[in-house]
Amino acid sequence: MKNQQIDPEKMTRQQYREWQKQQQIQENPEPPLDDVSEPTPLQPRQTVKKAQAQQLAEEKTARLKRRLNWAILGLSLAIIVVYLILFFVG
Repeated sequence: MKNQQIDPEKMTRQQYREWQKQQQIQENPEPPLDDVSEPTPLQPRQTVKKAQAQQLAEEKTARLKRRLNWAILGLSLAIIVVYLILFFVG
């Protein structure tokens, strides 16, 4: 059955997947990059990029935390001032 030509409309899922794999092997005889077990020169660069992106995200988070803390403090002080004004004026 493997050598026979199968109508693509009457294939089972498994047969279709096998047919797709065979088509990919025929089109791309070289192995995909994911299957290569040896480290490539790009992998350390990718690791460095990921580390830099993570560090940048942490810095942005810390900066945002500081800004939010100051905003909360400012709003709390503004609420206190408004209550004092209303208490002494009213």
